[in-house]
Amino acid sequence: MRKYFLNNLPFLGLFVFVTFNVVAMLYYPGGSIFDRDKIGYDFTRNFLSQLGRINAYLPDANGNQTNNYTSFVVWSTGMSLTGIIFFIYYLCLPSIFNKTILSYIGSTFAVIASICFVLTGITPGDLTVHLIDQNNNISILSMLEIHAFFANNIFYFAFPSSLIYSYIIYNSEKIDKIYGVGYYVFSFLIFSYVMLLILSPNPFGSEYIITIHVISQKMIAISWIFSTLFLSFGIRKLEFE
Repeated sequence: MRKYFLNNLPFLGLFVFVTFNVVAMLYYPGGSIFDRDKIGYDFTRNFLSQLGRINAYLPDANGNQTNNYTSFVVWSTGMSLTGIIFFIYYLCLPSIFNKTILSYIGSTFAVIASICFVLTGITPGDLTVHLIDQNNNISILSMLEIHAFFANNIFYFAFPSSLIYSYIIYNSEKIDKIYGVGYYVFSFLIFSYVMLLILSPNPFGSEYIITIHVISQKMIAISWIFSTLFLSFGIRKLEFE
């Protein structure tokens, strides 16, 4: 069972992530914060998480935001399934490296990132919740801040996990060092993206800045896909030697 999970879960998780995102993009009505009349998903103006909005930015015939229910359900489901799959995968991964304390620490960070993956998917950024206290005072809770918190923490926890596993893989006698080098490159890319999240001005304040953030998000997602595939081929080779 362990061999099956380690050999197949990464491929399944990536397939789910890519497929559900592509389908959600196809169903996204359109619009972005700086171009609300744009038809369809804009790869350089829309964040991935905007696929999980309840309503798209694109106005309907009455000037209201167009509902985005199909894209929302597809994207949220894909994010949740992906998070669950990698949650299980990282619980199993330390067994390859003799269940060392360092591997458990690396997997702990990755498991938390996987949980944030799920929570990002189920917190639509445009949803607001009205809260009423004992004195009947109403306060409005925006899900955008909660959504952004979980989304950013995917990367905040993925970085130490990738760095730890880069070290473990590179120094392991069970797997070729080239896979460790590849994961070190991935770690550097995550670190660069985290620095962008921390140091950059609010991306929603400028079309130029939001474009940088959106493209960077796509680049880190693509690098995650390829680095995971690369390491998975190494692990699969190890398992079948």
